[in-house]
Amino acid sequence: MDYIRQLARDPDQLWQVLTYLSMFGLILALWFAGIVIWYLRRSRYRDRLQGRLGLQDGIYRGGASPADEGAGERILRLWHDGSLIETAVPLAGPRSMWQWLEQVRQDAGWQTPMPRIIFMLALISATLFLLSVLVLKNLYLGIALVAAIVFVFRIVLLRSLGKRQAIFEKQLVDSLDLGARSLRAGHPLSGAFRLMAEEMEDPVGTMFAAIVEQESLGLSVQDALKQAADRSRSTDMRIFAASVIIQLRSGGNLADMMERVAWVVRERMRLHRRARVLTAEAQLSKWVLLALPIALFIALNFLNRKYMAPFFTHSWGNIMIIAAICMMLVGGWVMGRMARLKY
Repeated sequence: MDYIRQLARDPDQLWQVLTYLSMFGLILALWFAGIVIWYLRRSRYRDRLQGRLGLQDGIYRGGASPADEGAGERILRLWHDGSLIETAVPLAGPRSMWQWLEQVRQDAGWQTPMPRIIFMLALISATLFLLSVLVLKNLYLGIALVAAIVFVFRIVLLRSLGKRQAIFEKQLVDSLDLGARSLRAGHPLSGAFRLMAEEMEDPVGTMFAAIVEQESLGLSVQDALKQAADRSRSTDMRIFAASVIIQLRSGGNLADMMERVAWVVRERMRLHRRARVLTAEAQLSKWVLLALPIALFIALNFLNRKYMAPFFTHSWGNIMIIAAICMMLVGGWVMGRMARLKY
């Protein structure tokens, strides 16, 4: 309030503050305009590509549409042996937030249920926040501790997901080769899946064991594969499930199909390693640019606390810290998106 009264008495300083706020608002507006233009151009390109592929005019059963991913089937028209064959691929149904969180826990390989994990995380965050506010009388420290806990939890979760995903992709290639050899030996598809479940370890072995168990309970192979692909985070598993469903409904050699899918997965893994090498410099630059302001801020607090005191004692200093944190988060997100390759 004292600062606002001082601004009211000094028109020059008030004009300077309004100029700074106007410049910040103009930069923010230009940034949002750039994001909107980029999103519109990307949506237009996606619609044009779907129009060329004929995906917008597809036929859907069960009342589903491209925008509505509910229950239903999508009709695909395929050419096989010189004739047109129509095959239906089931659409993925919507999942609730708790189902999605439980699936994330299973993909990470954690044994503790996700509600218990979230409860413990919230309890620790609330305890540290209350201690910071009531004992240390520092609201910003409590917010920083809560943000740090969430950030560390996200890093641990992503590392677990990435490690398990890498194991899944390596095992999937071996399991597809094993399934192709089993089919060439004369075994049926269900027998190949049973062999893959027995010979492969977790997580691929567990997934194919679930498929075999669902088939023994009366569910068709197509539906069991579809459910497994919906639960999996692997794009390769979705490619395999779609290939098997199409092959079963249109006819063809399943052993050759599995070998081709295994070759595709190997090429995708090789391309992923190459992409990681090409984007390593951008990722390193991102972490350096994010860590440098934090390290400099901590170092200046130890070297000259009097110089850094206005950031903690003045309202404008607090606003500057919050704005810097927000801009760093946005910058890290943008650099991460720029360094991410889709293939």
